[in-house]
Amino acid sequence: MPRLFIAIDLPEAHRAALAALRDDALAARWTRPGQHHLTLRFVGEVPEAVARRLEASLAAVQAPPVPMQIEGLGAFPSMRRPRVLFAGLPEAPRLAALRHQVEDAVLGIGLPPDPKPFRPHVTLARLKRCPPRLVRAFVRRHESLTLPPFEAKRIVLYESVLRAEGALHRMRAAYPLAG
Repeated sequence: MPRLFIAIDLPEAHRAALAALRDDALAARWTRPGQHHLTLRFVGEVPEAVARRLEASLAAVQAPPVPMQIEGLGAFPSMRRPRVLFAGLPEAPRLAALRHQVEDAVLGIGLPPDPKPFRPHVTLARLKRCPPRLVRAFVRRHESLTLPPFEAKRIVLYESVLRAEGALHRMRAAYPLAG
């Protein structure tokens, strides 16, 4: 069964800038630069027939391109117990509207609602037994991180293949944002 998620890709320059933040002093599994993205909705494992229905449902999403900007770093679930290091994005109205349409497309084929609230972010690393003080110091060093604004012009349905060396993301379908 394919393991799916819906995302916005980042421009290559943004991926490179985020990859340059890598610090091997942190006990972390860093996201490969080609896989930096903003997840709009994690779907999970579904039968192939459901995946095909999702592809068709996402084709009905009609939204204009979304202005975006990466600003600052943070950690999930908290800076006291960091497990995921991320670059943040403010939740702007057009991004929220697009996220709502994507969620409606998922619900429209009978899948359950997303149990987690939407917090726009780009995962930089998954932390393994990394002392919180080191994560806080890293975040403070990069607190002024602001990348140039860009416009998201499509959403992508990805299949995530889990492997020992990390997930491999394969594009199943792309949908232009044209309004």
